[in-house]
Amino acid sequence: MSTNVHGYVALLLHAHIPYVRHDEAVITLEERWFFEAVVDSYLPLIEMMDRLLEESVPFGLTLSLSPPLLAMLEDAGLQKRLRKHLASLCELAQREVIRLWGHADFGPTARLYADHYHRLLALYDRLRGDLIGKFRSLRSSGCLELITCAATHAFLPLVKNDAALRAQLEAAVQEFRRHFGSAPAGIWLPECGYTPAVEPHLKALGLRYFVVDAHAYAGASTSTPLRTPSGACAFARDLEAGAQVWSAESGYPSDPDYREYYRDIGFDLGRSGGAEWEYLKPYVLPDGARIHTGFKYHRVTGQGDAKAPYHPAQAAQKAQQHAKHFVASRVAQLRRLAAEREACASGSAAQPLQPPVIVCPYDAELFGHWWHEGHQWLEAVLRGLAAARTGVVVDTTTLGGYAAAHAPATAATLPESSWGRGGYAEVWLQPRSQWVHPLLHAAEDRLVLAAHKHRKAELLSSLQVRALNQAARELMLAQSSDWTFILDAETVTQYAVKRIETHIASFHKLLDTIDDDDTMVSASSREFYELVTALERKSPFLPELHYRLYQPMSISFFREAVERPLHAPDQPDTLPSLRILMLAWEYPPHVIGGLARAVRDLSVQLAYAGHEVHVVTCLAPNCLPYEQLDGVHIHRVEVLSTPEPLHFLDWVFQMNMAFTDNILRLSAQGVPFDIIHAHDWLVYYAAKECKHALQLPLLATIHATESGRNLGKLDTPVQKRIHALEHKLAHEADHLVVCSSYMQQEVMHLFHIPFHKMTHIPNGVMPFRVPAANGSTANPMLSQVVSPGEASPPILAFLGRLVYEKGVHILITAMQLVLKEFPAAHLVIAGTGPELEALQRLAAPLGDRVSFTGFLDETDKSLLLHKAELCVFPSLYEPFGLVALEAMASGTPLIVSDTGGLSDIVDHGLNGCKVPPGDANALASHMIQLLQNPAAASELAANAITKVNESFGWKQIAAITLTVYSKLIAHDELSGIFPHQKEIIK
Repeated sequence: MSTNVHGYVALLLHAHIPYVRHDEAVITLEERWFFEAVVDSYLPLIEMMDRLLEESVPFGLTLSLSPPLLAMLEDAGLQKRLRKHLASLCELAQREVIRLWGHADFGPTARLYADHYHRLLALYDRLRGDLIGKFRSLRSSGCLELITCAATHAFLPLVKNDAALRAQLEAAVQEFRRHFGSAPAGIWLPECGYTPAVEPHLKALGLRYFVVDAHAYAGASTSTPLRTPSGACAFARDLEAGAQVWSAESGYPSDPDYREYYRDIGFDLGRSGGAEWEYLKPYVLPDGARIHTGFKYHRVTGQGDAKAPYHPAQAAQKAQQHAKHFVASRVAQLRRLAAEREACASGSAAQPLQPPVIVCPYDAELFGHWWHEGHQWLEAVLRGLAAARTGVVVDTTTLGGYAAAHAPATAATLPESSWGRGGYAEVWLQPRSQWVHPLLHAAEDRLVLAAHKHRKAELLSSLQVRALNQAARELMLAQSSDWTFILDAETVTQYAVKRIETHIASFHKLLDTIDDDDTMVSASSREFYELVTALERKSPFLPELHYRLYQPMSISFFREAVERPLHAPDQPDTLPSLRILMLAWEYPPHVIGGLARAVRDLSVQLAYAGHEVHVVTCLAPNCLPYEQLDGVHIHRVEVLSTPEPLHFLDWVFQMNMAFTDNILRLSAQGVPFDIIHAHDWLVYYAAKECKHALQLPLLATIHATESGRNLGKLDTPVQKRIHALEHKLAHEADHLVVCSSYMQQEVMHLFHIPFHKMTHIPNGVMPFRVPAANGSTANPMLSQVVSPGEASPPILAFLGRLVYEKGVHILITAMQLVLKEFPAAHLVIAGTGPELEALQRLAAPLGDRVSFTGFLDETDKSLLLHKAELCVFPSLYEPFGLVALEAMASGTPLIVSDTGGLSDIVDHGLNGCKVPPGDANALASHMIQLLQNPAAASELAANAITKVNESFGWKQIAAITLTVYSKLIAHDELSGIFPHQKEIIK
C-alpha cells in the first residue's frame, strides 16, 4: 500500500459452491454448478491475476474460499470429470464454429468461445488441475489475501448451540490451515450473517476481521471499521459501490449490451427434436434434461423474450466504460470522505483519523458466470485504481492489510444482521423452510450430548470414533445455508429437501448404533463398518474433523480467562494458598531456551503471591539438590548415569523416572500438592504418572512443537517420536496453556484439541535493569563493539538460539544491503546453536561488520540491549518471542517477522515493525528506514515500553494462571476443596 493516500478500496470476492460431489458415474446437474463456477469464474480470475502480475500492475484483492469449495477443488475424481467437461466444451466450440460459419451475427462469437475454452483447458492442464496450489502461489505475491468461511456455509445466527457454532468456525480454520499452511486472518461470515455469539470464538481462533452489512452499523460511518468485543475489526459493506454492481435495475450487469445469461443453445436448439436435438444431446445431462451449455449468442437487450444478437467487442467496450465510472465514483467518494474528516478534525488536537476504506464484497461467481464480462470489468477497475495511485488519492488494499495497518479505534457492539432480503434471517427462515431448523437444532443437541458422553475418545474403538466424526460431518452438511436458500428461491427444491433429510437420517442412524447399549456389540459388526465406510466415501470432506469440537464448554472459566485483560485493575487475592508442583527439564542456571526463564519468572511471582511452589528439574553443575530461592522450592534431580552415553530420548525417559521417584517421595513425606503444571513434552511421562498416582489435575504448557521447529517436516524417527509425545501430553492434560494465538492454532491443528481446552496466556518479562555506568563486559567479542568511553557504531542486535527457524541467515543477507547505506553499522549475533558455523561462513564476506558473541549472561544481554540501535528477530517460526519482549522492555526499537507469537507482540508501525518472514529485502528496507529516522524509532520504542507494562507483567500473568489453577482444582472430587485441606475437613 502506498502512503499518504486519501483512502482505500477493498475488493472482496466470496467463492463458494455447496458440497455437491456425487458418487454416480454420470454427471449430475448439481456437479455442473461446480464445473461452471470453475470454468466461468475461477479459471478466468486466475488468468486475470496472472496478467496483472506479469505487467507489474499493483493491486490488492481478498478472496474467501469456503471449505466445501476447497474440498471439491481437491477431489481427484472431480478434477478428472472437470477436465472431461472442459474437453467437451472445446469439442462443442469447434462444432459451433462449423455450424455458425458465415453467420454474420453469431459466427464471430462462436470463434471467440472456441479460443476461450481452449485457452482455459490449456491453463487447467498447466496447473495439473491444482487450483488450490495456484491460489497459494498467488497469495505469496502479496497481492491476493485468502480467508475462510464457515465449515459448510451455515447461517450462523440460526445455529442453536454454542458448541455447534464454534465447530463451524473451528473446522473451517482447521481446513484452511491444512490447505495453506497457516491460519486465516479473517473470515467471511456466510450471508454476512453476524451474531454476537461468534465473538469469543473469533478471538480464540485468531480471526481478526469480518464483514457485515451496512445496516449493522446503525448510523455509524461505514467507511471506518469498528472494533467488536472480541477485538476483531468489523468492516461494513459499502452500499453505493454495492448498488452499482448488485442492483437488478441499475447495476452494471443489467446493461443491454452485456451477454444475456438465460438465452443458451441448451434451451434454444432442437425444441422440436430432429437433427438439432441429436446435435445437442451429447452436451446436456445423460437423462436428456436441458441445461445451460455456456454457448449464448444474445445480449440483455431489454424486457421481454426478444433478444438482439450479442456483440462481444461492444460489450467489452461497455465494461471499460463501467469500470472507469466505478473508479471515478470511488475516487470522488474518498475525496468527499477525506474532506468531511478534515473538517471534523480541524482545530482539534485529536489523533489523526483512520483513512477511510470502501469495502466492496461480491460473490466470485457473479464474475464470468452470471455476468460474462465481469472479469473484464474487474481487471479494468484494478488497473484504473492502480493508475489513480499516481495522484495519491486512492489505493487498493486487502482487508487484512488494512486491519493490520489501521486498527479500529472505535469500539461497538453490533446487532444480529445479514445481507439479503429483510437484513436478517428472512431468506433462510420463512414458511417454506421453517421445518428445517427444529431438525437441525435437535441434531445439534444430540451431538453435543454424544460428544460429552464420549469425551474420552481413547475409550472408544477406532470405528466408533470414525462414526462420531462422520455424524458431525453429516450434521454440518445438513446445516448448509444453500439448502434453505434454494427453498426460498423455489428452484431445485426437491434436491434441497433430499439433501437435508438424507444427512439428518444418516446422522441419527450413526448415533443410534453408538448410543444403544444393546447394540454395542454390533458397533464393530460388518454392517456398521460398511455403513460408516460408505458414508465416508460418499462425502470425503473435512478429513480432520473430530467430534470433540462439539464438546460443551462445561468449564466456563476458560472463556473468562481468555477475555480478561492483562492490564485489569488489581483485585484482592481471595484464593487460598495453593501447593503447586511445577515440572520443567530446564531451570536457571540451567538455561537452554526461553522455557527456563518463563518457568522461573512464573514460579517466583506465584511464590510472591503467597503460594507454595515446588519446581522439579534437572540437577545442574555447582547447584544444590534442594534449595529455596526467591521463595521457590527447587528440587534438582540427578539423572542416572550409564557407562555409555544414552540416546537423547532414552535419557529423557530416565529423567522422567527420576522425576517421578522424587515427586512420589515428596508426597509420601507429607507434601500434598493441589495441581501439577507440566512444561513441554520432555516431562510427559512424569506428569502422567504423578497425575494418576496422586489423583491431581494436570495443566500443561506447550511452549513450542516439534512440527513447528522443523517448519512442518517430521522426517526422522526422533522427530516423529517427539511429536507423538507432544500429542500424548496434549490429550493427557486436563487443560492446556499456550503463549500466543499462533500456538493455539498450531496445537489445535496438530493435535485436534478444541480451543476451549486451551487458554492463551502470554509469557511475561521482568522489568529491565539498566546496566552499570561503566558498561564493562567480560565477553571479548562484545567488548570490542561496546567499549565504554568510545563512540560506538550503530549496533544491530540479534539474540537467540542459532537454529534455522530463527532466520539469522535472512538477517545476514539483509545486512549486506544495510551496509551499503550505513557502512559503519555493526551486527551483533548473540547466542549458540547448531547453525553457528554455517552462519559464520555466510557472514565472512562482511568481515568485521558482524560479530558472534556466543551465549550472553543476563548482565551482558542487558548491556547489548542498552547499546543497540535496533533489535532484529527475523524468525521463520516463533511460538512466542520472549527475547523480542525483552528488547521492547529495554526500550530498544524492534523489527520482527510477521509470524507466530511475534505477530501478537508487535503492532506494526505502533510499537515496532513487522516484515514478511523470509523477505531479506523488506527486512533491510525497514532496518535502513529506522536508522535514517531515529526519532521515529524512539517513538516506537517508547510505545513498546507502554505495551510491555500494560500487557506482559508477571503479576498479571500469574493472576490469570492462578484462575486456571483454581478452576481446574474446583473440578476435583470434593468440588473445590483443595487436596492439602482434605485432612482438615475430615
